[in-house]
Amino acid sequence: MCHNFKKQLYLFETCYIFKDVNKKFVGRHYDIVIAGGGMVGTSLACTLGKNAKLKEKKVLLLEASASKPFNIGGKYSNRVVSINKSSKELLERIDSWKHIEQSRFATVKQLQVSDALSDAFITFGENDDISYIVENDLIVKAVSVEVKKCENVNVLYNAKVSEYILPDYENNIVGIKLDNGDSYTCDLLM
Repeated sequence: MCHNFKKQLYLFETCYIFKDVNKKFVGRHYDIVIAGGGMVGTSLACTLGKNAKLKEKKVLLLEASASKPFNIGGKYSNRVVSINKSSKELLERIDSWKHIEQSRFATVKQLQVSDALSDAFITFGENDDISYIVENDLIVKAVSVEVKKCENVNVLYNAKVSEYILPDYENNIVGIKLDNGDSYTCDLLM
């Protein structure tokens, strides 16, 4: 019985917070909020922002760290990714690949996988590009340059989420509270 009371009290507090957030933060509602501004989150925000069918949707990208510059002339980072042709095509569609192309990347033309216990191996690629090795920070920087051009996307740095209020069967709105006390609502949290 005590457990049910605590659960009902929590639900009451959650609903109260929702109503309070909706009243206090009318200008802070977004259609889509993306939690995490790394390579994937920033690419998603840019893709949504450049999609003509979604141009009326307000998108907020929350990144926990500060905005950091990427120095092209600096040392190479050991944090790299291998992206396939489809990922490169996505970066081309959102106009970010040109920034990578002007900087630095490596093309993988052939890949050989061997078995440690025998002489067996398989080789991929003869004439085609198999993948592209790109520094993670360079991808984030290239996409960040383009996401800034999206009028319907706001990027918030130093935004550490302290609490999510997920929708229930009565309310389809998600509540998001940051550690600095700011609150936002959205229809879709990613």
